[in-house]
Amino acid sequence: MLGILCQLIISRRYKLLIREASDTQLEKRDFMKQLRYKFRMDKKRSNENVNIPVFVRRSMCDYRFMRMTFHQWKRLAGGLYIISMAAAAAGLIYCFRTGLSDTYIQNVLWTAGGITAATVAFGLWTDLPYKASYLQMELEDYFFHSGAAVEYQEAEAEVAAAAVAAPVKAKVPSVIGIRKKKGEQVETKAQREKRELKTNLAKIKEGARETAVSDSDRERNRELLRQMDSKEQERIIRDVLAEFLA
Repeated sequence: MLGILCQLIISRRYKLLIREASDTQLEKRDFMKQLRYKFRMDKKRSNENVNIPVFVRRSMCDYRFMRMTFHQWKRLAGGLYIISMAAAAAGLIYCFRTGLSDTYIQNVLWTAGGITAATVAFGLWTDLPYKASYLQMELEDYFFHSGAAVEYQEAEAEVAAAAVAAPVKAKVPSVIGIRKKKGEQVETKAQREKRELKTNLAKIKEGARETAVSDSDRERNRELLRQMDSKEQERIIRDVLAEFLA
């Protein structure tokens, strides 16, 4: 009876997984979610080359419920049947050695025959090999045509389309006779001081309407002007005054 109960448990589990795999709704349960996650990870690790039939068979071999795989449940059912037959054989040996009447022997034989007939009948009724092959077919169809494989390819296509649609940085046309320098041009000390002075003077122009320039900025501007030669000072002051009066 325990072996028959194991067959019923296996059959019930196969029915639940088949129902979940054949469900066309977007929301899947834990079994399908885990399979989709494993499939995507295997697809990334194997560089887009995944043998789906092998992946499905391996997943079914690794699947556990009540801390046991399908193979372990089937072995348990077969082991319980063997134990019952061993008990019947022990009863027959005991009857022969003790010289019991034929009634006891017939009872043991009828019991062993009944157990065998019930086990075979429930095995044919549950039809576990067919359900296992049907579940494998459902999973392969899901990953081949309407499941994670298609979703993965669509996601890759969207990423590729977004990359193509992204704006490409315009290239500066090269001029004949002028070589393109490698790397950015290094800013010299004089250029940096000139740039800082222009920035500070521009700030003076913008802030003159609201607030006066701080003493530190004035001192820095004077220091920068003193470090330049007379021609550079005149040119910068002339440019700044021209911008200020414009």
